[in-house]
Amino acid sequence: MAARSRFSQGRSVQGGSVQERRRVQRGRRGHPSLPGWLWLPAALGIAFLLVPIIGMISRIDPGSLSDVIFADESKLAMGLSLGTSLISAFVSVIIGFPLGYLLATRTFRGQRVVRTLILLPLVLPPVVSGLALLYTWGRSALLGSALEGMGLGLAYTTAAVIFAQIFVSMPFMVMSVETAAAARGQNFELAAAELGAKPNRVFFRITLPLLKQGIMTGAVLCFARSLGEFGATLTFAGSLSGVTRTMPLQIYLVRETDPQSAIGLSLLLIVVALIIIVLAYRSPSAPRLRASRGATGPSAAHNEAVEASIGVLRAEAGADAEGRSASPDSTMSIRATLPERGIDVDLTVPAEGTTAIIGRNGAGKSSLLQVMTGAIAADTAVLRIGDDTIVDTAAGVWPPVHDRGIVHLAQNPLLFPHLSVIDNVAFGLRAHGRRSREARTSAQDMLDRLGVGHCSDRRPDAVSGGQAARIALARALVIDPKLLLLDEPLAALDVDVKIETRRVLADVLSGRSAVLITHDVEDVSALASTLVLLSAGTAAYVAPVGEVSPVPGTPGHDFLHSFCETDREGILCIESQ
Repeated sequence: MAARSRFSQGRSVQGGSVQERRRVQRGRRGHPSLPGWLWLPAALGIAFLLVPIIGMISRIDPGSLSDVIFADESKLAMGLSLGTSLISAFVSVIIGFPLGYLLATRTFRGQRVVRTLILLPLVLPPVVSGLALLYTWGRSALLGSALEGMGLGLAYTTAAVIFAQIFVSMPFMVMSVETAAAARGQNFELAAAELGAKPNRVFFRITLPLLKQGIMTGAVLCFARSLGEFGATLTFAGSLSGVTRTMPLQIYLVRETDPQSAIGLSLLLIVVALIIIVLAYRSPSAPRLRASRGATGPSAAHNEAVEASIGVLRAEAGADAEGRSASPDSTMSIRATLPERGIDVDLTVPAEGTTAIIGRNGAGKSSLLQVMTGAIAADTAVLRIGDDTIVDTAAGVWPPVHDRGIVHLAQNPLLFPHLSVIDNVAFGLRAHGRRSREARTSAQDMLDRLGVGHCSDRRPDAVSGGQAARIALARALVIDPKLLLLDEPLAALDVDVKIETRRVLADVLSGRSAVLITHDVEDVSALASTLVLLSAGTAAYVAPVGEVSPVPGTPGHDFLHSFCETDREGILCIESQ
């Protein structure tokens, strides 16, 4: 009895724990900061949209529904509506996507006027839109009569239906793409260009896949708007059976003489629109990482593999450096003037090795790196690595981003989310003309060297922050850039991951030309051979690591003094030894 009692009590406790877990899980579904009263207006909104449709459905006579739907006129109208709506949605994507993308990514004269004109059809009454088309492309209009003379008349033809649908629906495509592109920014495109990808490759391999959801949303909206278009179609195209009479026009014609038919056709139109929208928005199953989360953590075998990889990198660093233009005695010259950002830098540092740039926030560190990559244009800019002139505005040398051989790594690794890890690393090699199999082989080799080869088949969202940092480093190193720029690449990592990643960086940067922006004295001590202090946009202080000594009264002295005080090991600064 006692055992049975304990067993029953154990079941009760287990059952209670399951119920408690379910209650907690239900509680987590909602956002804790949202007020509960929001459900009331939301429910009213749903009711406002659904009640009229329910009311219409309640008036349907099921016995006559099939006769109405399968009538010859109904099938002609439905076929015409679907065909013209698909064509208009396709054309809206073809000409609306470039317009929306340019509005989001470029600034040009008259941009606000263009945007206003594009959005105008959204607020115009459909009849007014039809009149505008009629008096532009109609038989008696200037452009329309010219087309008539060539036998290409538009008015009262099926082409006129498509013209009317495109006119009223294309703004949805422009708005969807512009919103999606503006929200996402251009960082992925810039990262691809730095890897050597030319504009066309960046556009088709990076931009289009990343904007797929915005394009799909715009296309669905265009299709739905075209499917329901009535006023502009009637005014510009008329109502000719089998030629211009779409389903909305058919419903309008029969509603006076046969309300039941009008309701049945309306239901058909609603069902077709719902099917198209559901199919368009159905998300394909994204690949899921099958391994447990524990597998991503470091293990003894994994650490041994990392150590072996570091050894290989250290052994190969000297051999790799022989193929580069920088020699132990060569220098890197950087000059940049950008008054609107307060940049006036002129410095010369050793070309081989890593130059660390420090300074207060707003000193111009990131802006200087953007000038070097070509992300922003400077009034004057010079970048020379040994005998190789990368940039010289005075001599007219300002190559595009993809031709500079400079790769920029920031806190965000910017791994392309639609590509697997190995395809991310192989992207730069493919951009330089390497074949797919060869590029993937080299990419896998570099991933193995950096200790993340086991992640090659994963998506970027299935790796940890430390792994993502190494993958981004592998993607940069595999193309052997002339110059590697690192903008606080370790700042967002956990302490233990940062230590291990810093050790990997110290080995792979050996013999390379690199510039590192950091606020961490340990980064400078472990990775850099030269320290540069930027203060108010100028190079206020330059010294080899180990010989840094703040000079009282010089610009940025207080910051450099405070920086040296954090040098507990006495590696960086003389005064702290």
